[in-house]
Amino acid sequence: MQNDLLRLDALNAMTAADFAAALGPVFENAPWVARNAAAARPFATLTALHKAMLTGIEALAAPALAEFLNGHPRLSPETLRRGTTAESTAEQTALGLDALDAEISARLDRLNAAYEARFGYPFILAVRKASLETLFATFERRLAASPEAERAEALAEVAAISWMRLLDRVRAAPTGSVSTHVLDTVRAAPAGGLGVELWRRESDGGMTRITSFVTNADGACDHHLLGGGDLAAGTYEWRYDTPTYFARHGYSTTARAYLGKVRVAFTVWNPEEHFHVPLLLSPGAYTTYRGS
Repeated sequence: MQNDLLRLDALNAMTAADFAAALGPVFENAPWVARNAAAARPFATLTALHKAMLTGIEALAAPALAEFLNGHPRLSPETLRRGTTAESTAEQTALGLDALDAEISARLDRLNAAYEARFGYPFILAVRKASLETLFATFERRLAASPEAERAEALAEVAAISWMRLLDRVRAAPTGSVSTHVLDTVRAAPAGGLGVELWRRESDGGMTRITSFVTNADGACDHHLLGGGDLAAGTYEWRYDTPTYFARHGYSTTARAYLGKVRVAFTVWNPEEHFHVPLLLSPGAYTTYRGS
C-alpha cells in the first residue's frame, strides 16, 4: 500500500547503515550501491536518488562491472529451485518460470548457455514488465548484439529493475500529474464539450474510474489530474465519448459510429513526471503521442 512506503525525508534522516539496509535489495546482490548512495543525501526526489545509485554503477571499472553483472541470477526454473533473492524469486515466479514445461525450459536453458558463453554474464531483463513471448524475443535479438551494445542494454534493464524495486519501497515525490488535450482536426479547432474519463488498471486486471469531466473551450481539463502525490506507477486509460461529440457537431451516424468511444492506454513509469496525452481527432481516425 502507498501508505506503507518510506518517505524521502525519512530516508534522508536515517543513519547510513539504516539507509543501506532499507535499500540494499534494490540492486541484485549489490548492497554496496545503497551504501555509496547514502553519502550523496539529501535527495529531493526518488528520481534523483535512483540517478545517484546508477552513477555509482556507471563509474565501475570493467572488472568490477563484470562482477556486478554476474551478481544477477540466471532467469530459469533451476534458479528458482536452488533459491535466489526474495525480489528475484517474486519477479521470476510472476513471469511463470516456475511452471515451464520441459520443452520451453530446455529452450530457455540453451539461450542462457549461449548468452553466457558470448557475453560472460547472465541475461538480464526486467521480467516484471515482460511476458514469456517478450522474454524469448528479446533473448534471441540480444544474442546477436555487439558486446558494447549488449552491456549498455543490460545496464538499461538493471536501471528498470531497480526503479521498480525502489517504487516498492519509497514514496515518490508529489511532482507528477496527468493531462489531456483534444483537437478536432476536421474543424481545425479544440474539441470543447467532449466527455472524458480517466481509468486505472488494478493489479487484478480490473479497471477503476478515477474521474470524469467535459473538456473546456481549449479542448482540455481545467487543471492537471492526480497531482500532489496521487499519481502512482501503472497503466491508465483515457476514454473519450467521441460519438456524442460528433453528434453534437452534425457528423453523420455512420461517420460518428466508426471509432466508437476512443480509448488511449498509457503507462506511467515515473510518477514524479507529468504525463500529457494529446489526441488529434476526426470521425475516421485519431493520432496520439506523449506530449509535454
